[in-house]
Amino acid sequence: MKKIILLALILLTISCSNDDEEVSSIDQPTFNVNLLLKGWRYDVLKINGIYYNYEHNPNCNNDFFGFLNRPGQAYQFIETTFTNDYCTNNSATLDWKIKKDTLYFYIGNQVVLTYKVIALTATNFTFSFENDIDQNGTIDTIEVSASPYDPYNMFGNN
Repeated sequence: MKKIILLALILLTISCSNDDEEVSSIDQPTFNVNLLLKGWRYDVLKINGIYYNYEHNPNCNNDFFGFLNRPGQAYQFIETTFTNDYCTNNSATLDWKIKKDTLYFYIGNQVVLTYKVIALTATNFTFSFENDIDQNGTIDTIEVSASPYDPYNMFGNN
């Protein structure tokens, strides 16, 4: 499952479109943005209606992501996944913006990923995105549920 999420992020990074509308940093959010600003651990994936527990590497910290918005790290999204038994990690840093219930992720001025926020509380973050993750020509709907997690105190959860 971890490979599917990583593959989806890579595919979305290289398959950007130029017709995305410009979004201001935070525009009419439908959720409490302050609840977003922390680290989150992947817990459960729902792919086309089927639930899967997210498989973390048992020898490492859990795979995680988080949102920052502070001096020097304005509107930054960081994701870290652990790829082998030596706990080698892959990290991505993107810029983020909000318009209503949608999070837009950018590399420079290019939108590379969008998440629709389904639910956000202090203890649960559920979002969805669409992509052909199994590369069968059909767009898949992926829903991700996450819980607070900040193993390196990067986001101020602790």
